[in-house]
Amino acid sequence: MQLSVADNNAVFLDIDGTLLDIAPKPDAVVVPEGLNTALERLRERIGGALAVISGRPLDQIDHFFPLKFAAAAEHGAIMRDAQGRLQNLVARPAAFDTWYETLKRETKDVPGVAIEVKTVSLVIHYRQAPQMQERLHELARVLIENSGPDVALLPAHMAYELRPKGFNKGDALAAFMQMAPFAGRKPVFIGDDTTDEPAIALANEMGGLGLHVARDFNGSPEDVRRWLGK
Repeated sequence: MQLSVADNNAVFLDIDGTLLDIAPKPDAVVVPEGLNTALERLRERIGGALAVISGRPLDQIDHFFPLKFAAAAEHGAIMRDAQGRLQNLVARPAAFDTWYETLKRETKDVPGVAIEVKTVSLVIHYRQAPQMQERLHELARVLIENSGPDVALLPAHMAYELRPKGFNKGDALAAFMQMAPFAGRKPVFIGDDTTDEPAIALANEMGGLGLHVARDFNGSPEDVRRWLGK
């Protein structure tokens, strides 16, 4: 692994488990003091070619990182380029309301399970109720199977996401690499989850660096932050 980010890199970063330590609930994460300043310094050094690629909704990304980086939210369903222009690439599935009502009904008396509503998808979080994994997986699987061919179930860290098919973080990275100021640079992507693997693979294929927090940073977001600050 190269010792630090080079001036000719384009840098793409996941949030949870990569830039920020995992928290018991999505809204409980903590942004370490100085992180936004370090990222702004890095963005300036590499000519603005820094973007966040996250499963989180865009408003949450901007809450944690008010500098409003270029961003691919909800795994790339919503894109914001370096000039701040927004593009919604994916529509909410027709089955969305059915999913939501069913999940609310089936989990309302289950402590530790939370349903997160995004723009185009729903997420079942069970980090605080790990014993529910199999039951929740089966519930989500049945909902997806009954909702037509254009939706999919996306496993993540202690969560299941019900979402439209047809996009992933690798697609988001590829789209950014066609835009200024990312085009012509070597991509560096850092992620920690199975949802990050397409972008990790693509960054490597493009002659850059696709890095995994567990494999390359000892499982430590603190080490990621330290490396980015070099």
